[in-house]
Amino acid sequence: MEWAVLGYVLFSISIGGWAARRVRNSQDFLVAGRRLPFLWAMSLLFSTWFGSETILGASEAMAHGGLLAVIEDPFGSALCLFLVGVWLARPFYRLPIRTFGDFYALYFGQWTERIATPLMIISYFGWIAAQLVAMAQVISHFSGLDHFYTIPIATGLILSYTVWGGMWSVAAVDLFQNVLIIVGLVVLIFFLPMGWEVKLSELPAGFLDFFPPRDSVAWLNYLAAWMIIGLGSLPQQDMYQRVVSARSERTATIAAVSASILYLTVGLLPLIGGLFVRIYHPEWLQDEAGTSPILRLVEGYMPRSIQVLFWGALVSAIMSSASGGILAPAALLSENILAKWQRFSPLGRARFSVLLVGLICMVMGIYERNVYELVAESSIFSLVTLFIPMVVALHLQRWRSSYGAILSMLMGVTGYYLMKIIGSALHPLWYGMLGAFMGYVSGMIVEKLQKVRDNAKHATP
Repeated sequence: MEWAVLGYVLFSISIGGWAARRVRNSQDFLVAGRRLPFLWAMSLLFSTWFGSETILGASEAMAHGGLLAVIEDPFGSALCLFLVGVWLARPFYRLPIRTFGDFYALYFGQWTERIATPLMIISYFGWIAAQLVAMAQVISHFSGLDHFYTIPIATGLILSYTVWGGMWSVAAVDLFQNVLIIVGLVVLIFFLPMGWEVKLSELPAGFLDFFPPRDSVAWLNYLAAWMIIGLGSLPQQDMYQRVVSARSERTATIAAVSASILYLTVGLLPLIGGLFVRIYHPEWLQDEAGTSPILRLVEGYMPRSIQVLFWGALVSAIMSSASGGILAPAALLSENILAKWQRFSPLGRARFSVLLVGLICMVMGIYERNVYELVAESSIFSLVTLFIPMVVALHLQRWRSSYGAILSMLMGVTGYYLMKIIGSALHPLWYGMLGAFMGYVSGMIVEKLQKVRDNAKHATP
């Protein structure tokens, strides 16, 4: 089985290498020349978050806490893709920009972009490092090598095609790998014993409740779970990059809505696995070794000859998320920070940025073994800093303010982390959103007062 998984990984890399032949310039590298057809675009959007967290993390969360523990993913993720399709795909596609950092420069000025771009770049590091750690764990499982060696191997495998083919390679590999993800998860559910659903009545009260108790704090925390990825991943470079890679705005719109439906459907399969573990093997949830319950489910119920399908699905999900994740901050680094670096061509600069981001995240993965805790932080970080300025820029032209956007970012992140440190029964996300709103309003008022004062000064003879 080890050789079969290795062969699958090498075949995936060869697909990425084949797709890299289409790269002629930086636009091909960063957004596939805006030429992806529907199926490629839908697959690319579906792969945005469908990584180790959905297959391993969501199944374990479901086994421990029931449906209310998995609102963030897959339900919030599916919501995000749906909102992209019905709300943002068309305006995103029409924007005269190359990166989402340019979005803030276009509407709020260069200083806002100089603050927004580093915030976006930093927010990706935890997410990417988590994928590299997951990939390294798979390599360790089959090879027996130490984590210190498997992280560089995992990074090298993913960079081997991403650094040359960019978005074309990511899209091609995603299209192939998503087929295996779906097949692997369906086969896992197929091998579970028939009729196990009759024991659902033995679950604890409220385990399958989709809505929280009638309590204001519980409902606000429930809404926060929907918002973390559902809204927090909207003002992000990877989302913008995947949308504009489609060959038309209509293709982008339909692809996003279709990806939302597919994500929700396929995302339910790991939850079924987690539910089965809770009913028949609750002792697995006390595993001090930290082995994921769904991995034990695979080893216990799938024939060894078929297990390669699941391992292939898991590796597929990790590689898809990691390669696309690396490309997003690399685009921001290349186009918004290193753009004045004339020694390299735009394409060379983009490839260098991919390599640099990959190496930084590799180091994080080596020295931070609990990096999974940073994954949700990525979306929360962008929600409390970038979401309100994005909404104002797109829909409230009269209220656009560079001071407001900057203060919104700074007060949003301050409010969130301050309350996270202090502690509160209410999710600190709400304090971050309140700080972001108050920051925007305060900055807008200051800017308008300054304009009034400047106009009065110029009017004085």
